Amino acid sequence: MADGTPLSIVAHLASWVTREVDRLTGDRVQVPLLVAQACAQGLKQLGIDAQVMYGASAWIEILEDHRAVWAGCWGENCHFWVATKWGEVVDLNASVAHRKRVEGFRALYAPPMLWSEEVPAFYRFIPEGIAEMGSLQSRDQRLYDQVLRSIQSLPAVSDRVPEALDFPNEPILCSQRRLLDDTLGTFQHFDRALSVQGIPKAPI
Repeated sequence: MADGTPLSIVAHLASWVTREVDRLTGDRVQVPLLVAQACAQGLKQLGIDAQVMYGASAWIEILEDHRAVWAGCWGENCHFWVATKWGEVVDLNASVAHRKRVEGFRALYAPPMLWSEEVPAFYRFIPEGIAEMGSLQSRDQRLYDQVLRSIQSLPAVSDRVPEALDFPNEPILCSQRRLLDDTLGTFQHFDRALSVQGIPKAPI
C-alpha cells in the first residue's frame, strides 16, 4: 500500500462517516468527537491504524462581510481529529462548524474537509494527546454504540479509478494537494475571499 490512505478509502470513509453521523444525529456539527471516533474505527476496520487526537485547533472562516476570521477551539476548549499511521490529519467536521450559530457572527464559507499529511495555512492543529473513551451520557453512549454497529457492516472498498470515486458533496483537501470542490464551488468562493483578505494572525 502506498504511503498515505488510498483515495478509494478516503472517498469511501468520508462519505460513509459524514452520511451516517448526520443520519444518526441530524447534524454532525454537534458531535465532533463522534465523527472522529467513527472515522478512526472505520479505518481500523479496513486495516489502517489511526488514533483520535484532541487539542487546540483553529481554522479560517469567511464572514458575510467577506472578512477572514479564525474560528475553532482553544484555551479551555478542545477539538478532535484523526491521525493516521502515515501522519495524515483527518478532520471531517471543521468544514461544517460554521453551522453552529455564534451571536454576532455568521460565516458564509468554511475550509474544506481535510485528509492530508500537509496542513494548509488556513488550518492549525496543536495536539495535546490521544482521546480516550470515558464514561458517556446515555444519549452519547447510544449514538456511539449505533456507530460501532454500523462500522461492523461497513461495505468493502471499491477499487474504482479516482475519477469515479464517490466523495461527499462537500469540499475536501487530500494528500498531494488534491482538492475536490462541491457542486456549489464553495472552496472557490472561500479561496477567492481568502486571497483578497489574506490570512490574519492565528490565535494559536
